[in-house]
Amino acid sequence: MDEKKALEEISYIKEIMQDSRKTLVDNGVGYIMWGVIIVLGLLSSYYMTVNNVQNNYGLNWIILIAIGWIYSFVEGVKQGKKHKPATLAGKILTAVWFSSGIAMTIIGFIGTTSGGVSGVYVSPVISVILGVAFFISGVVYGNKWITMLSLGWWAGAMLMFYWPGMQVFWIMSLMMILFQIVPGVILYQQAKKELA
Repeated sequence: MDEKKALEEISYIKEIMQDSRKTLVDNGVGYIMWGVIIVLGLLSSYYMTVNNVQNNYGLNWIILIAIGWIYSFVEGVKQGKKHKPATLAGKILTAVWFSSGIAMTIIGFIGTTSGGVSGVYVSPVISVILGVAFFISGVVYGNKWITMLSLGWWAGAMLMFYWPGMQVFWIMSLMMILFQIVPGVILYQQAKKELA
């Protein structure tokens, strides 16, 4: 009897996850938006560092990250109103990306200003977190290519850990384009087809 009940519960959980995946359509815009924001931040930081413009370095990141968080909050509220009740998969993805975003923001601002994290190591640490977030997202979506993006983030993180310096700005920018913006565009195109 207990075995039968356990199998029913497992079947029920599996059904919930499958239903959640069906109703969960990520349009990729968040990936694109955050990817563009970070690439702009990295390239402007590179420019300021090369040209010794240190006064606006932190302010530049504060403005860009604030824009990203405001966008994410507004979009989250809009999506919450459109898609009630939230699916289990949607809740998991929201939690993964929200917590990852908080962790990356703390590392980027508190880690560097406290001296706990050297500026050249911010990008590899953030890459490790992004690898985890993409891995979990791919598993929840049931989409292997999204899961495989984590390998790119982790390989890039190892490269940047062993090869810190000015090139980190370019490596991280390239990774943002390849592993976040381009996948965001692909998800956007897929979402348009699914919603059509």
